[in-house]
Amino acid sequence: MSKFEEELCGCFSDVPVFLFGCFIPGGYLCLQAQAVNKAYGTGAVVPYFLVCCLACIGGAINRGKIRDIFGIHGGFLGDMMLWWCCAPCAGCQEYREVKRRKG
Repeated sequence: MSKFEEELCGCFSDVPVFLFGCFIPGGYLCLQAQAVNKAYGTGAVVPYFLVCCLACIGGAINRGKIRDIFGIHGGFLGDMMLWWCCAPCAGCQEYREVKRRKG
């Protein structure tokens, strides 16, 4: 198992993603939905509504999907706490991670 190559607080490694995710209302939700879409290719609608309806639980489910496809170490409770405490950072990190690994 590996770990995330992108740092959680590595916002300035991709400034446009940081600006969109942190300063556009709901931007980080869109970033996470697009990350799941890029990783799985199944569309962004379901991941977006999952996190909108279930908040940090939905965010943790989506983050788990990303971790599964790339073999990243972690667990549901840690993902849920991360989405509870710092959802914009988590959404931006996930988008940058998938962008890095999938191109």
